[in-house]
Amino acid sequence: MTDRRVTEPVQLPDVAAALERACEKLRDAKRILLTSHRRPDGDGTGSMAGLASLLRAAGKEAVIYSVDPIARRYKWLPLVSTVVHTIGFDERFDCTIVVDCADVSLLGDALPPPEVCGTLITLDHHASGKPFGDIAVWDPTAAAVGVLVHRIAEHEGWPVTSEAAVPLYVSLISDTGGFRHANTNAEALRVGSELVGAGVVPSSIAGSLEERPSPGKLRLLGSVLSTLELHCAGRAGVLSVTTDMVEGARASWEDIEGMVNWARNVEGVQVGVLLTTAKGGGVRVSMRSRSEKIDVGRVCMTLGGGGHPGAGGCHINSDLVSTKEKVVRALEAAFNKRPTTTNPPPDAAS
Repeated sequence: MTDRRVTEPVQLPDVAAALERACEKLRDAKRILLTSHRRPDGDGTGSMAGLASLLRAAGKEAVIYSVDPIARRYKWLPLVSTVVHTIGFDERFDCTIVVDCADVSLLGDALPPPEVCGTLITLDHHASGKPFGDIAVWDPTAAAVGVLVHRIAEHEGWPVTSEAAVPLYVSLISDTGGFRHANTNAEALRVGSELVGAGVVPSSIAGSLEERPSPGKLRLLGSVLSTLELHCAGRAGVLSVTTDMVEGARASWEDIEGMVNWARNVEGVQVGVLLTTAKGGGVRVSMRSRSEKIDVGRVCMTLGGGGHPGAGGCHINSDLVSTKEKVVRALEAAFNKRPTTTNPPPDAAS
């Protein structure tokens, strides 16, 4: 069993002190491993690639490691082509940086043993986070982990090239919903502006991320939209995806990314939900909010997961019908500002 070096969560972390310790370690390190949670999303992939570019420019050897393949929509990002999917037990790194991982359980068994990793540094911003590692840089006010990476660059005086700016910008817009989510703050906008100044062309990024959908994705979207249900007096929209739907549309599981937004965008809906039957059993829940009054990250915490005010998720070990009932009860409690009794042990977060 790998030593996870769990750090007890603190209510008011000294972010500046943790960042200073992380930077001190990075200055001395020569060989650094970068990784994220399983199936890394835009924030995880972007912050890994952006940090790798900065470290390599600073003369370090930075290796990006992901057990799972990088999603198709992010494969065009700089340095993603260098991602490795296995790490030998004879490898040795001065430190390992885990980005965008709210809970050590989200790594599964992907993290190499301590003798391979060296000093374990974590960079995270989930309000529901459970900091772990030798040095935990955890700041829920950061809109994305890309913001924390940008802070490191500022602290160390590293110039941000276009190669680093592009993935960091993708990290930023992924977790702010293109600066539409409630976690968009002054720092997020300032960092976004500086990344544009470093060479990012927002329209080009948007075009690369919003690729033309495959026929399979469109067929799947039609099936998913037909499952739409409205709950909580029309304030919550719920969509469902099953294995049979994906296979019947001749689509891939990657094609479901972003479909939760169709539920959120329905007229009158404040929270969109996508329920996906998970490959290993149970149901994966994704939530997106368009209202500052509903923090879906906190709603998902009551269901064993977590996230941000505008985006959250969890995994529930139950069938689709029972999961839907639990999710609706949790949302009703949030809309009515009353405690929910649904509080299973945590097993996943977005």
